[in-house]
Amino acid sequence: MNGGYPVPMKAKMVVLTALLVLACGAEPELSKDTLLWRVDRWEERSPGVRVAMATILSFRSSGEFVELHCRVLERADQTVYVASDSPRLTMVGSWTREGDTVTAKRLKIRRPAPFAGPRDPLCDETLTFQISGKSVTGKAGEETSGTYSPVTRLVAPEFESYATEARERGAGCVVEPEER
Repeated sequence: MNGGYPVPMKAKMVVLTALLVLACGAEPELSKDTLLWRVDRWEERSPGVRVAMATILSFRSSGEFVELHCRVLERADQTVYVASDSPRLTMVGSWTREGDTVTAKRLKIRRPAPFAGPRDPLCDETLTFQISGKSVTGKAGEETSGTYSPVTRLVAPEFESYATEARERGAGCVVEPEER
């Protein structure tokens, strides 16, 4: 309380400037515990139904990273579903953040058909994203960099089961040291 005296305009400006400086210096917010997606070119399959390949990412508050490559199906009402009749690639791992850069490392990979070699080449990719508003930019297996934006029209209750399947039955990326 200022004792009933009006607060001088200069004092108001000092407080407003300090708040503005604090706000500008704050790190951009990463959309955590939400689904971010990048969709390739939509193709119409029948009247009112379109399909596309998509990559869906989730940066969990726990530090877990989930990445799903799948085909999505859009209905006439613009609701989008993960197509259950097509193969999908699911990866789980961990993520860290430094400033506006997010780095993700894959720890387990669940493919439709297991990789036939000694070590899955996807294990060696380190993914780097830049925070841009509520989205991130970068690439998760695509040829070119792009934007992964929050998705609100995706109905994907099976997303968690895909992540669990990768966690529990995916091929591990961490090479255990051999016992002597």
